[in-house]
Amino acid sequence: MAELGRRRDLPALLDRYVPLGPDQAAVRLGVRRADFDHAVKLGWIVPTGSVEIDFKRQGGITTVPLYSAEDVALLPVVRPYVDWRAVYAVADGRRSPLAAFTPVVRGQDRVQLGDIARMARVGRAAAAARRRRYPDFPAPAGGTELRPLFDRPAVVAWLLAQDKIGVPVAMPAGTLTLVCSGRGAARFRLDGPWLELADDTEGQDQLSGWTTDTDADELAELAAGEFGASTSRLTVPGSGPVAVLGEVRVIERYRSGAGGLRITLAWPARLRGAAGERPAGGVIRQAVPYAGPADACPCRRQDCGGLVPAPRCEEYGDAAVPVMEWHPGGGSRCAQLHTRSLTRR
Repeated sequence: MAELGRRRDLPALLDRYVPLGPDQAAVRLGVRRADFDHAVKLGWIVPTGSVEIDFKRQGGITTVPLYSAEDVALLPVVRPYVDWRAVYAVADGRRSPLAAFTPVVRGQDRVQLGDIARMARVGRAAAAARRRRYPDFPAPAGGTELRPLFDRPAVVAWLLAQDKIGVPVAMPAGTLTLVCSGRGAARFRLDGPWLELADDTEGQDQLSGWTTDTDADELAELAAGEFGASTSRLTVPGSGPVAVLGEVRVIERYRSGAGGLRITLAWPARLRGAAGERPAGGVIRQAVPYAGPADACPCRRQDCGGLVPAPRCEEYGDAAVPVMEWHPGGGSRCAQLHTRSLTRR
């Protein structure tokens, strides 16, 4: 056990090989339990075992099916024709997008070369070339010579063995915290987030992601003020935490054919900065890197301009609270220094 605990890949091993019950599988896949149950009914995933659990007063002994964590994680990879982002974002009480699909017959789950190409994220010509190049490529299980059909499980096993596909380690999601005057902080989850940062202060940054109708309505309401909303922290996989000081707007709401809702927010690039990594969260360590000293800021000893807290500042550089605040019409100022200067006056 001690040797196992020292393995750096232990989290990945647990994520990939520990058997999951239905509720755990739904969480791992990032969908509602109802959506995962639909995947089971469709024959897309089958139990690899079961366990008996004694719920005593809640119904006695119950047999709970167990599913391979690897099979669960691979579902979006091996079923690329499904709009998984719409499945992730469907609201509670809404019909599952998976209900529109026809169940597969056990032992008759076939794919064409085009499907294999989509799994591996290559062109159909590349998939056909691999079939010719590798003698151990799965043999056709049906179809015709011009349009052969292959057994999906056999193809998936071959793609994994050849390292042509990988097992996703987690479902990416962005965490957005909006702070509005008189409303406090509100946190939102954005699935499949995509963050585009402008190259200069004249442009605008954009963040898009899949969400629910309820969250989209609340986001639009919070960002509909005269000066927009202010985010103290935004975390997107693959990028550092981002801080935005105001004027966050909802600029687009897009609904896919499967019913999923994708929302896009934007803000002026000049208001963007970086948020601290501390668990306390939200501490702005760096703001707009293009800004220079500002006349409105009383912090004249440091070259921060009221926007970029300087770590070398012994008094405020490592403050444990946000050192900036948003002033409508006046931009950002050093909150503590501004308050202190007013007190002295």
